[in-house]
Amino acid sequence: MSAVKQNLNKLQQQILSQPSVRAGQDWYKSQSPRDQLIVKSLGGFVLLCLFVLIFVQPMIASEKKYQQQLNKSLALYEKLASNAHRFGSGSSSSSSGAPVMAVTTQVAKQYNLNLKRFEPDNDDLRIWLENVSFDSAIAFVEELNRKHGVIIKQINSERSDQPGRVNLRATLGR
Repeated sequence: MSAVKQNLNKLQQQILSQPSVRAGQDWYKSQSPRDQLIVKSLGGFVLLCLFVLIFVQPMIASEKKYQQQLNKSLALYEKLASNAHRFGSGSSSSSSGAPVMAVTTQVAKQYNLNLKRFEPDNDDLRIWLENVSFDSAIAFVEELNRKHGVIIKQINSERSDQPGRVNLRATLGR
């Protein structure tokens, strides 16, 4: 540790012995105290500017670059997510080719959900669930979408009188 200190002291002595450094020190000492304060302030300002240029500005530029990359990635993700139904689900089961009504009733039974009412609407299916567990209803709709490729075209849920229970209406299709 002392060897490092000695090397730093040698370096400091070499710098202070330079003629230009000596001239600068003499000039500074010849200034009035008010002018010395101005020179110190200006030196501090220059150091602050250098710090900003060397450290802060590159961080801001890289943050903007990463923000732009994030925005591009989010836009791509949203585009892929909105078009995912066109390409089907990679984990679809054998019933994914089955009619929407058959798949819906089968999955509803798995979740112990009673379809209060359902009616075909061209290629779509409208369903009504009343006073069902919110968690079960969401899991039911999610499985229809992910595993069976059923698209939820429209959904409406209303809170039931009992906590954690909902009335759900949805239009499903492919």
